[in-house]
Amino acid sequence: MADPSRQTAATTKGTEAVTPPKLLRGQNLPLPADANCIDAVIGWADSAAHVDASGLLLGADGKVGSDADFVFYNQPRSADGSVRFEGTDGSRARARIVVDLSAVPEHVHTVALVGSVTTGNFGALGDLTLEILDGAGSSLAEYVTSDATTETAFVFGEVYRRAGAWKVRAVGQGWDSGLAGLATDFGVEVDDAAEPAQGEMPAPARISAHEAGSPYRLWGQPRSWHDHELEVKDEYLPAIRSLLPDLLPEDRTELNPEVELIPEPAGPQGPWAISVRVERRTIGYLNAEISRDWAGPIRRVIASGFIPTTSGRIWYSEYDGWDGTESRASVQLGLGEACDAIPLNEPPTVPYTILPRSAIVQVTKEHEHFDALRKFVPGSGHGVLIVTLHEVVPESGKAKPHVEVRVDDQRIGQLTPQTSQRFAPLIQHLARRGLVTACWGDITGSAVAAKVRIDSIKAHEATPQLLDGTPVTCPQLCPESPDPLSYDLTAARPLLEPLPLVQAVSRPLPVEPPDGSILRFSRGGYNYVAVRRGESWETTSTGGGGAISQVMSWTNLGSRVRKFDIATGFAPVEGRGDTRIRQSLAVVRFTMGGHYLAAINVSSTGSEEGNWYTTVTESAAGRLPFADYASWPDIAQHGQNIQVVSDWTPLG
Repeated sequence: MADPSRQTAATTKGTEAVTPPKLLRGQNLPLPADANCIDAVIGWADSAAHVDASGLLLGADGKVGSDADFVFYNQPRSADGSVRFEGTDGSRARARIVVDLSAVPEHVHTVALVGSVTTGNFGALGDLTLEILDGAGSSLAEYVTSDATTETAFVFGEVYRRAGAWKVRAVGQGWDSGLAGLATDFGVEVDDAAEPAQGEMPAPARISAHEAGSPYRLWGQPRSWHDHELEVKDEYLPAIRSLLPDLLPEDRTELNPEVELIPEPAGPQGPWAISVRVERRTIGYLNAEISRDWAGPIRRVIASGFIPTTSGRIWYSEYDGWDGTESRASVQLGLGEACDAIPLNEPPTVPYTILPRSAIVQVTKEHEHFDALRKFVPGSGHGVLIVTLHEVVPESGKAKPHVEVRVDDQRIGQLTPQTSQRFAPLIQHLARRGLVTACWGDITGSAVAAKVRIDSIKAHEATPQLLDGTPVTCPQLCPESPDPLSYDLTAARPLLEPLPLVQAVSRPLPVEPPDGSILRFSRGGYNYVAVRRGESWETTSTGGGGAISQVMSWTNLGSRVRKFDIATGFAPVEGRGDTRIRQSLAVVRFTMGGHYLAAINVSSTGSEEGNWYTTVTESAAGRLPFADYASWPDIAQHGQNIQVVSDWTPLG
């Protein structure tokens, strides 16, 4: 990883200084083919100013696919991890965004590198710079501009893909409408409410209602990992495959979907079955040993008219097996404990918004309010709560201003004065909008004592969407029942019907190459060649037990192999000393006894004789000098028109 604090105006190579290319506005520059991971360093001259640097992953239409493609300080990495915000360095005037080019999804064409300010404008910040560094910290390109004037959001540059290669372009374009205007242009959903004028009260917050059938995100899932491994059976692999693009990378593909947990009491899996669904596809079922634990919270959410959801992570890969293309999948869910899936208390009855989770803070002085806390301590000893935060400014005495923590509007503790200062500006801002500040909390206790923690962002982490967007609220659920089977699920009956299995879709075959073509491929650790003779393909054989037959139709061969290379260049063999035929996996074509044949050298020793597997079939071997195995002297003696393949091209 490049060191963002190093001097990068020039790099030293021996005793000669190498100055990185200087880009002008609108200019582009190809990045080196081996630059798999780069650092984009955004800089400004005024170190007293605060610039929020961001990266946006854009598709061919110049828009983000979802808000998850907006990478910034409060969402510091994209869902696939290919773009990461690494913060500012010690100078406070340089911010770093890392782009792993090798991991950027195929549908992402451009990574826009932007910045925004909440006070002042970019014209007051002096020279603005964008520097691209390779993994060793060497500068690949630099863009410097002093053209900014009244802009409050600015696109410094972009890293984009063209014809399979990556380039960088200097953009230097800005907006006077701040981050909201920039984000809207790129397809990020932001609230468009304007800031109130000096001394003017903001408009009342718009509280969104929870429509029937909308998601209910379970509360207890771990914040940064997925703790439940789903058993993936073969019959659900086609459903998982259908969630992914047609063209997959060579290594495994990762997907991070929102998953639905739907009970199927009348289905074939049994009355306690809970299916795991993504985009109207069933990808598996919760393990039987935990399904009963989850039946209560899942059915309560369903009975209330909502869809229980949580986060998922899917890894999927395909490979060539003996009987054709085979696949593997791993599915993990963020569940936590069933007892923590739903808060122990009801949502606030006054207008409020729930803050995102960020860091855990211990509440103090709970012992003074155990009479209020006692009723929230569950039998399991642990549960989650919706707590509210309220600023308290004592009228007199030595007490310091602090944040009071309440549950159901009853005081149950407070934050330390130092911690309170980090929440107070946020609480004040939301109060001016008529909103109470709420957040996630948890309680651990017994019949005689309890402790409460909160998990929330602080004022400096707040985004414009949080500060001025639509409040985040929690749906009201029906009363909890001690018997999971007693919830009335009649209205949701169609939802609870098992979905039909997704059927595997055959991969389309490439167009069959013409007669006489030579292909190479690998399977099960072996390497093969095949030659087309009329309506069939004759292949090398590594033994009678191999699944690839010596003679195959194109439909049979093409459906069993994921990746072919086709020979596109040939050169005459230059006698016995030709070093090309000594190379492992060298391929030659030749004629013998009226047959058009091919052979591959599977020897790794570089000997002159080699070990050659040929496309001589059993039916032809009886009238030819050798069969499916030969040494080079055999081929040189009996073969005519011998040529070595000099070029290969991927087929299709």
